[in-house]
Amino acid sequence: MSTWFTIIPFMVIIGAVIGGFTNFLAIRMLFRPYRTLYIGKWRVPFTPGLIPKRQGELAAQIGKLVVGYLVTPESIYKKLTDESFKRDTEEWINTKLNSWLEKGMTPEEILNQFGMENPVERINSTIDKTIEKKYTALKMEYLDKPIGDILPEQLTETIYSKIPGIADQIIKKGEDYFSSDEGKEKIRFMIENFLKNRGKLWNLIQMFIGEEQLTEKMQPEIMRFLQNKGTRDLLVSILEDEGRKLEQRKLEEFYSGVNEEKILQFLKKGAADLFPLEGYLQKPVKELIEPYKIQLLDTLVPRLLATAGDYLTKQSGEILERFQVEDIVRNEIESFSLERLEELVIAVAKKELVMITYLGALLGGLIGMIQGIIVMVTS
Repeated sequence: MSTWFTIIPFMVIIGAVIGGFTNFLAIRMLFRPYRTLYIGKWRVPFTPGLIPKRQGELAAQIGKLVVGYLVTPESIYKKLTDESFKRDTEEWINTKLNSWLEKGMTPEEILNQFGMENPVERINSTIDKTIEKKYTALKMEYLDKPIGDILPEQLTETIYSKIPGIADQIIKKGEDYFSSDEGKEKIRFMIENFLKNRGKLWNLIQMFIGEEQLTEKMQPEIMRFLQNKGTRDLLVSILEDEGRKLEQRKLEEFYSGVNEEKILQFLKKGAADLFPLEGYLQKPVKELIEPYKIQLLDTLVPRLLATAGDYLTKQSGEILERFQVEDIVRNEIESFSLERLEELVIAVAKKELVMITYLGALLGGLIGMIQGIIVMVTS
């Protein structure tokens, strides 16, 4: 009987030690040894450990898992279209924007932070150079072309459609002028200049008609001439003919003698007056956008987020492909320190790993007890 109490506990203890140690060793062999061990030229079996040996394959499979099942266009779309995510993102952007505006920074200070010193001078210089380049390019492009080819067809049609109205205005101005005392005096002066060099004819007219009476007779005739429909038609025809002649003339005919420096100065001054950079760049951004702040926060930010979300949703597949997420995951796992990985796994699953060791000891103890009973029964 004493043999039973000696053999069986001994077998239980031996089995428990072997079972617990075996499980402990198996857990450790997941990571260790980190490298292949050799005795001479003979490679020690089971080296390196399972995870070091299969680290490359594991990294490749995890990369495929991430791209194929975790970070997919569908999952990105689901996240971007989630109302809670959109609402939280809007609130975050609005908070950051308000916080940034409260700093009272000016556009000039912001540009200085990005390494642009004297932004007003630099931007004005860039605008001036752009104006000069554009002016030179347009001059080279249009200088040798007829004016009719330069003006837009719609503008040309509009100008010609205004000619009858212009003719009416000219005739009306003529009627107003020649019906006035000043116009009457002008008629008398013109008659006098025309006839006084005619010698006897002028003396004869003065004798029988008189200068004043001749003027009185000519004034109504001039008014009738101006009011005649034929006069209007003639004037319209003349203006249209002159317009067509003008269309055929090249721009360079009107450009000779032009002071280009004055033109450039005029254009540069106009650009500076239209957009006074110094005034805008030295005001706080908050002050500049204050009139549009509500619209910016309530309308523009949501619209930009929606547009960005739609773009990312449509292009997510291409973005993931261009970023080569699978390769990034694989490379990161392949380069990850095995020592650090072992520490992480053991730290996270320490309790479970200890329980596995204890379970091995328990099973080993039970097997040892059964073996002890079998030995005692059969001996």
